[in-house]
Amino acid sequence: MPVHADLSGSVLVIAVDGDYTRDELQRVTATALAAAGTPSPTRVLLDLSGAASLAARTDEELAATAAFFAHQGELIDRVAVLVRGDILEDLMRMGTAFAVQKGLKASPFRDRDEAVRWLTDPE
Repeated sequence: MPVHADLSGSVLVIAVDGDYTRDELQRVTATALAAAGTPSPTRVLLDLSGAASLAARTDEELAATAAFFAHQGELIDRVAVLVRGDILEDLMRMGTAFAVQKGLKASPFRDRDEAVRWLTDPE
């Protein structure tokens, strides 16, 4: 399975390594959000830096993934999306814009430490 979930302190890390399906991403995320010990609401680091073929995702796929995270309601406080490269960052800006329109705090990052700082900011 190329999608993995791990609770790192107060941050739920959803990491993608290789090719993945939207269904797998949603299933692993939903299971991790429901797991004992996961804070609610939680802050999510969606690490797509190891995802294969991310640049080939359609606008509709990005919107559907953003909508999934936004529809988690009270379970997710905010999402940082970690990507590699300028093109992928532009794609994730578009994807996070979908989530923000749905009321979820979301932002793309290329630096993991910066993403974690944003997620753990008590704001």
